[in-house]
Amino acid sequence: MPSDDRLWRERLASLADRAAAPSFTTDRLRARVRRRRTLLAAGTGAASILVVSLVTVAAAGIVGGGDPITGTGATPGPATSTGPTATTGKEPEVYVCGDRYDHPGSTSAGILTAGVSSVVKVSGDSGPAITVTFAATRAVQVASSPPSLLQVLYLKDGVIVGGGPMLNPPGDTSGQGVDAIRDGFDLAPGKPHEQQLGPRETLCPSLTWSEIWASPDRYEVAVVLGPVEERGEELTLGVPLPPSVASLVVKAALPG
Repeated sequence: MPSDDRLWRERLASLADRAAAPSFTTDRLRARVRRRRTLLAAGTGAASILVVSLVTVAAAGIVGGGDPITGTGATPGPATSTGPTATTGKEPEVYVCGDRYDHPGSTSAGILTAGVSSVVKVSGDSGPAITVTFAATRAVQVASSPPSLLQVLYLKDGVIVGGGPMLNPPGDTSGQGVDAIRDGFDLAPGKPHEQQLGPRETLCPSLTWSEIWASPDRYEVAVVLGPVEERGEELTLGVPLPPSVASLVVKAALPG
């Protein structure tokens, strides 16, 4: 009688003889591989689109100088203007020939002070050369429009008779605007800065410079500045549109 080990070997050999060649169906495996590749490609594509989108948004924020998500910024555009308000439909305040300008004058706003340091007659048929001196109680960089865009008014008994660069003819209440081009200068205690504004030649109708220089004591110069806003080491000196937002109004008489 064969031993148990021999009996098991004979049975295994018999089973091996009857068994078919090993095989398996590859269709299901190929389908699973294709699905995995498709999902991987889709995930990679979505990640690529997300990266490109983030770079595009960030670049838009850098180029536009605004928030990288909303696209909005804290600094206004290069042009500043006024028009009828959306809520009231009323025309904004503007500088109009013949209107009264009753601002009493203010030489300081926060750390900044200003004054008309010089009004010089250039000729009998042109406006005076005007110089404004700025000072501050601490070191600061002032960001403002160029001197030629700072607003000047010529007044006679408190009534506007000339000035610029913003000045409307009599009865014209249409909105005014200037290009708010950035300029600036540095201030520190004991180190004031002079701004040479040059002349403003515009006069209201029927008035001439020869008439003004014939009686200069009847006229005064008002330099309208502001609004003023402190931002750490920087101070912004805005364009006064509308006139009521001015922070500084410094006045001086015309030279005799």
